[in-house]
Formats: sequence, C-alpha cells, structure tokens
Amino acid sequence: MRVRSMSAARALLAAGLLVATSAAARAQSATVIRNATIVPVVGARIANGSVVIRNGKIEAVGASVNIPAGARVIDGTGLFVYPGMIDGGTQLGLTEIGTVDGSEDTREIGEFNPQDVTLTAVNAHSELIPVARVNGITTVITAASGGLINGSAALIDLAGWTPDEMAVRPRAAMVMSYPGGRGGRGGFGGAQQGGAQQNDPANRLRRYLAEAKAYADVRARLASGSRTGGSGPSASPRVDQAMEAMIPVVRGEMPVIFDVSGADQIRGVLALADTFGLKVILRGPRDAWRLADTLAARRIPVILGPTTQAPGNDDPYDMLYAQPGVLAKAGVTIAFQTASAADARNLPYNAALATAYGLDADAALAALTINPARIFGVADRYGSIEPGKVANLIVTTGDPLDVRSVVKHLLIRGAEVPLTDRHTDLYEKFRGRKGSRE
Repeated sequence: MRVRSMSAARALLAAGLLVATSAAARAQSATVIRNATIVPVVGARIANGSVVIRNGKIEAVGASVNIPAGARVIDGTGLFVYPGMIDGGTQLGLTEIGTVDGSEDTREIGEFNPQDVTLTAVNAHSELIPVARVNGITTVITAASGGLINGSAALIDLAGWTPDEMAVRPRAAMVMSYPGGRGGRGGFGGAQQGGAQQNDPANRLRRYLAEAKAYADVRARLASGSRTGGSGPSASPRVDQAMEAMIPVVRGEMPVIFDVSGADQIRGVLALADTFGLKVILRGPRDAWRLADTLAARRIPVILGPTTQAPGNDDPYDMLYAQPGVLAKAGVTIAFQTASAADARNLPYNAALATAYGLDADAALAALTINPARIFGVADRYGSIEPGKVANLIVTTGDPLDVRSVVKHLLIRGAEVPLTDRHTDLYEKFRGRKGSRE
C-alpha cells in the first residue's frame, strides 16, 4: 500500500509539474511590444499602446490590453510600431549577382511560360533577403520576366528555411508583359507599324489568350459531361500544362499583373480584359496618370515604381513623382514596387519621393502596407495591425518613409528576426581588424 501511495503521489506531482510547465510555455510563447506609438494604418494612432503577439499572430492591440504573465517584452518607449512593408514587384530569391550567370534564374526560354511557378526557383538563403529586411520589408512579390507570359508570381514573407515555408500565396498572380509603346519590363520594342501584322507580339498574346479561353471552355464542357455520365476518349483529352495554368486566368479567378509603360499599352490591356474577362493589375506604368479616371472607374489597381527613375526626354520633369498622387486622388488603389532584388531595401523611399509631389502621407503608408495586401487578396491577414492578423511588424525610431528612421526590431510571423545582413557582418569584421580606427 505504501509503495502504491508513493507511486500515486509521484504521478500526481509529475502531472502538476507538466501542467505548470505547459502553462509557462504558453505564457512564454507570447511577445508584447509595450509603451510604443502604434500605427495600425486602418485606424487612428494609439499613443503608449501595446501589441500582444502569440502563435505568430496579433492577439490584442490597444492602450490598455492585458499583458500575459511571463511574456517576452519589447520596450517600445519612444518608438513606433508599423506593419511590415510589402514590395509589389521584385526578383528577390531569383537573382544574386547580375554579372554571374549561375546566380540568375529570372527568365525562361520562349515567350509563353504560364506553367512556370516562380516559387520553385526562390533561393530562401539569398544574401539580398536580409538586406531588404533590415529596412522594414517583410513581404514581397517575386516573379520572373523576359517573355510575354512569365508564369505565376509568388507572394512570400522574407523568412523561412525553404520557399514553401516563405510562401504566403504561391500563385499570387500570372505575370504578363504587354508589348508596344516604350516597351515594358519584358523588353519588347515599339509596336510594328499598323499594329495588326500577324506576327506582332500584341497579336500573338491575343491569339494565345484566345486559345486558352477555348481550352478552358472545352475542359468545362468535358467536366460537365463527366458529371452526367459522359465517357469515351473525348472525356479524357491530353493535358496541356501551359493551358491548364491559364484556366484560372481566363476564368477571372487569378489576377494578371501586366507590366506596361505607355498609355497605348494600358489601353491594349484594358481591351484584353474586356475580351477575355481578365482580372487586371497594372505594374510599372509611366503614363497611368493620363487614364486615372478610367482606371478608378474600372477599379483597376496600379503598382507604381520605381519612382527613382529619371523622366523621359519629352516627359514633364515631375511626371513619375507626381503620378502616385494623381492616381490616389482619382480613387485608384496604388502600391509601390522596386522592380529589383538589390534595391528592395529602398521601397519606402519610392513612396516618400511621391509625398513631395502631392501624395498624401497616409496614402503613401497605405500604398506600402494595406493596399498591396488588398491587391493580392490577403488583406484579411496582412497589411495592418489588427487582432487576428499575421504579426509582420517593424519597430522604428520614426516614420519609415524618413531616411533618418532606423528599424530597431522586426518580426515576421511573430518571430523576431535579427537585424543583420552581409553589410553589417562585413562592417563588424573589418571594424575589428588589427590597427583599425573607430
């Protein structure tokens, strides 16, 4: 009896310790940013506020929230908390050193590659990823380029051991380049005279979309027939992977990022949208301001940038810098891109430049956070500081659009990411060399 009693006591003690340990572990899993100015983007600023983070998500936000016992605390006194910024167009993870071919995976052979999935080519350990992170960039669109149809872009968080771990939306949008005008990012020259020659790139793109539409219609009829008992060779056609990838595009289920530049290209894209029922996102236009009211009425979002480019010889000197403000005031949903990997760290300054030429400061911040989240269909999880959203947050000394501001803490999916990169590593390495001067 005594042995049994001792065994029961040990079991009871062990169970109590397990419960206590589990409770402590749950408390320790929480992180709190306290006494900071919270900038939620979708609401008023909260002075001396706190953000409670647990299991990778925002649990509570406010000036008087309950702080979980044992939670890890980040002192935000004198600091600001913003949502992590989202770059609407990069090649992060696809390129490392532009002059070294072996580190480049930004384009495929041929004009039509809708079956390509950018995420599969992402190098999760690119040195350019932490370089972007340290300036507050937590999420990006990355995509290939070089053809008329370049495959599906990936929306990724800038943390994770593998591409799949980084993925927010593995197939966020199909990427196309509309040829003509000044040439889009795809690198096509001016449209051929008359614009209707059989071999004109714009006509080739239109024919391809028509083929995809026909393929999708046949697949839909066959699927309907199979549900009603259809059979035979016609019920099992040969699968075309490229056309399969186009089905959600021509059904309007997957958005299409069109890389464009001039007004004629934009009009061409709008015509394709009308003909094939495409869900369009314009990216990189220089002349979207000329069609601001049309784009607003049609609710077509525009991803702008880089605004740090020089205007063309015949353009108004302030065209690129004033365009974001013109579009925003017209009611167009705008976001920004850097269109590169090495320059992704400069994303906030693309928006900052536009504020000097008429873009409202709050609209600029929204264009870096909640707007791209809305454009890519993840606004229920990203883009603002609200309970239930993914805890992609930056803690800064000031406005992130101000080059003087410094990111002090950066969290992706609730985990704090070290603010180190190749630049800081080299600085520390050479600062400590023998004979160095402070």
